[in-house]
Amino acid sequence: MGNFQNFLNLAVKAAFKAGKVLKKGFDLEKEIIFKRFADPVTLYDKESEKIIVDQILSNHPDHSILTEENLSRDVNKDYKWIIDPLDGTVNFTHKIPYISISIALEINQQVVLGVVYNPVLDEIYTAIQGAGAFMNKKRLSVSNISSIGKALVATGFPYERDGRIEELMKPMPAFLKDYQGYRRLGSATMDLVYVARGSFDGFYEENLKPWDTAAGKIIVEEAGGKLTDYSNNPYSVYQKTIIASNSLIHNQIVDLLKDVKKPD
Repeated sequence: MGNFQNFLNLAVKAAFKAGKVLKKGFDLEKEIIFKRFADPVTLYDKESEKIIVDQILSNHPDHSILTEENLSRDVNKDYKWIIDPLDGTVNFTHKIPYISISIALEINQQVVLGVVYNPVLDEIYTAIQGAGAFMNKKRLSVSNISSIGKALVATGFPYERDGRIEELMKPMPAFLKDYQGYRRLGSATMDLVYVARGSFDGFYEENLKPWDTAAGKIIVEEAGGKLTDYSNNPYSVYQKTIIASNSLIHNQIVDLLKDVKKPD
């Protein structure tokens, strides 16, 4: 675990450094560029990404990088850092503090550590494989809710939703009818760590990217949660669908999504 701890310390240092930029810009007016419909990027996304990548490469110039914006590099099959410099950019541009920086390290195609940092709320979530998950150094554990009538579930919607609105909305009536609550807060990374801390009992979404889920995945796992795809297969960050839960209501979410997603 020694080397993993050194890698984690590096990721935390990079997240804190980039977080200062995001926190400083949070309440300011921002120039917004749209990569596509409803998918904005700001100079803060790019500056945060550069800070994180520079920090990592100054220590490990031979490592690969996979990022949301444009600083990816594929030079090493064994070590890959997966980075989202600002998850929740729409929230950020509207001054909603549900945002995060996400940094994960994949070694030999397995995520071994993750860091998620919300600089506005000053919450740092960390996990190392086999060593537990923590928020601000306090150990995390998923909820113990086993009844869907007491469960709070979160979701998100993909940017590519033209012509798919009806399909994407199909699960909503079932969740609203049978579950205690249903949320869409705009940051998949934060949704995942909220499952890990027991605030959400479940989360599902589709068409996410590796940088949206890599750090959150290991944090949920190390907090005792479960992750699969919609078909209940073990989850990989390169899959197109994700369900994360406290494990106790996992099968109910899988069954609900199977029922509402099946062809009419």
